[in-house]
Amino acid sequence: MNKKTVLFLINGFGVEKKESYSIYDASIMPTFDELTKSHMFSTIDSHVSNYFDAYRNISLDVNELYNYSIIDKDVINKTLPNNQVLQKVKTDLDARKSTLHMFCLVDTSMKIVEHLKETLKYLNFNQDKKIFLHCVISSPNIEDYKGLAEVLSKINIELANYATIGFVMGLAAIDNTAKAVDLNFFFKMFISKVGEKWQSFTQKFDVLYATRALPRNTKPFIVNSNFDLGKDDMFFFFNYDNINLTNFIDSLSGIAFGTEVNNFAYYSLFSVTSNKEIPYMYNLESSKYSLVSNLESIGATGIVLCHSDQISIINYFANGLKNEATETLKFVDLAPYENDPNSIVSIINQFNNDLIIINYDIDNVATVEELKAKLTMVDNVLKAVYDNINGSKYTLIISSLYGMNKVLKTERGTNVNVIFAGRVPFIYIDDFITGKNYLIEPGTINDIPKSVYKNIKRDSNFDSIVEKKNGLYKLFFK
Repeated sequence: MNKKTVLFLINGFGVEKKESYSIYDASIMPTFDELTKSHMFSTIDSHVSNYFDAYRNISLDVNELYNYSIIDKDVINKTLPNNQVLQKVKTDLDARKSTLHMFCLVDTSMKIVEHLKETLKYLNFNQDKKIFLHCVISSPNIEDYKGLAEVLSKINIELANYATIGFVMGLAAIDNTAKAVDLNFFFKMFISKVGEKWQSFTQKFDVLYATRALPRNTKPFIVNSNFDLGKDDMFFFFNYDNINLTNFIDSLSGIAFGTEVNNFAYYSLFSVTSNKEIPYMYNLESSKYSLVSNLESIGATGIVLCHSDQISIINYFANGLKNEATETLKFVDLAPYENDPNSIVSIINQFNNDLIIINYDIDNVATVEELKAKLTMVDNVLKAVYDNINGSKYTLIISSLYGMNKVLKTERGTNVNVIFAGRVPFIYIDDFITGKNYLIEPGTINDIPKSVYKNIKRDSNFDSIVEKKNGLYKLFFK
């Protein structure tokens, strides 16, 4: 077993994009700035812009926003019609002779077009069914509008014979972050078909971009109002995430038709959280090797300093989509100590664990000044942690699992967009593994837990983005 490893996470922090409001300055984070110059430093890809997706994607070991690979297999192997839940959807659709409403989560990946096409070809082979696609945008990045317009336009053209786009809306309009008044507004639009109408995705997204509205916050608008709502209609949540639709489905279930209650049927691609038992086609596949299972295999243990309300999410990250308590990983509530560098250092020294994760997040702020103050506070803690190394007591890895993309207020009350999304820092500090003989290879946030494990068990076969330079590298890059 090697010396302890400290993973210092500044979640939400990343490389500022050119269109971002300028935040980062060496005077705000002098310790971080100096460490990027004096130790092994690079940036790595982060394909997500929020806390949950970052931890979830690492536990799935996927770089794409959603777990597309699962349905990819059935599409490529032409085995999609073998799925029993999809067969049930088709049987019900044929028997009910009603409208099928597919709420489909979309991002900028064109894969969704092929997945929808194969699904709809099976459900509506004779092109005689009434099927409407209600496209739900999940992206938190305002720079995605162009890509989203391209995806929606392709869906509109290539799937026109099988289904028609009805609504387009942001995920925040229907998941459990949506307010009751907004849900009621949506269902009134659904029933009356009275509301904002746009046929051009490009024009609508140009307006949203100009107002700096995040895609996932897009209010519902109607593309084609030929849909209607009948008491025997079917709802298919073609989602790529375990999203919480409890309030949405409760509101939907309460719709009556005069004196008659509805007889809606519900299905889903992956599991959704709701008060109804909704059949779904696929289970999410977790990473083959979770951080906890790897630590257990070598008898190693770890502690995590984080806010108590984040424990369940970090459990997914560490346990491979299993929110389970484990003796291998202990949790310490960060809240009482987060502003006290000396207390953080004392905890590091007190516990004799192989891995210590210090989990800060900087994006739970509303103003630019709050963000700058939080960055300075985190940098002060980082200085104390770094100064405590004292002759390599431990290896210190500094990184972030995602870069924030958020609209904040300035001192003058104006709104600005802070965009750290895309790439995040990776600093590696160890007296015996230095830039003289090692380098940081290109990588993603999924490589962080692998690199941490390789640091604890140096003879592991796992790939790490911190690798020894080979002979050719030394020859050409002396």
